[in-house]
Amino acid sequence: MTGTTNSWGWHHTGLAVSNLDRAVDYYRETMGFEVVFEARGLTDLIGSVTGVPGLGADLAQCKSPMSDQILELLQFTNIPKTFNQLAPILPGRAHTAYLVEDLERSLHALEAAGGVLLGNITEFSEGRSIYCADPTGNVVELEEQSQGTS
Repeated sequence: MTGTTNSWGWHHTGLAVSNLDRAVDYYRETMGFEVVFEARGLTDLIGSVTGVPGLGADLAQCKSPMSDQILELLQFTNIPKTFNQLAPILPGRAHTAYLVEDLERSLHALEAAGGVLLGNITEFSEGRSIYCADPTGNVVELEEQSQGTS
């Protein structure tokens, strides 16, 4: 495990896109990615984890034959006129996601180092997750998973 958050894996990099189908086609055709997971119509969970109430999203997680890293493409919907501008929901914004075993401990370490909580700890089928921002405004997602379960 590394750093004060005790992260043990870099799970994915997420990119906000303006058109999910077009982005998937692009990464599939030009970069050789394959969709490994897709979810449409996310609402309550995505609003909770980002800290943007009422937000919706369609997402596709893609893998490349040249890396084990996951590229997560997200098309957000119902974006309110006002929201925390750190939230990575406008096209062109990104976040990185890291696997941790103890979410509260890792979150405490992130905040102690100047990180800022954006959303709420949210329970997904894979485990609990939360969006935060580092001291320079980049978004970090912490995902709770035991080592060896990803």
